[in-house]
Amino acid sequence: MCGCGSSKKLCPVSFGLALGLTLGLGYFLWVLWMIYYGPSAMMVMAHMPMPTLGQGAVHAGWAFLKGFVFGFFVALFYDFISCCCKNKMCCKKSDDACCPGSKPDAGK
Repeated sequence: MCGCGSSKKLCPVSFGLALGLTLGLGYFLWVLWMIYYGPSAMMVMAHMPMPTLGQGAVHAGWAFLKGFVFGFFVALFYDFISCCCKNKMCCKKSDDACCPGSKPDAGK
């Protein structure tokens, strides 16, 4: 890639798991809410079926998988963009740590 250090990087697997678990758990809690309190007025008007616990578990699994894949690629893109931006475009000439090849302007 760009050859940047390990600072300020997101681990794609960890970020994907965190996002996937959040989405899957959120969807499963929504299904439990629907089972306990019943469908909303919008669901009744649209003739949407009432979710069951089995369907909720399947959809929560899909939400986990989609969240994991989305989070994985978001972390990869973040690492790539932050690495390239740090090394090429976003550094100031007075910052030696950012641009290893540049020298600070002395006396200007």
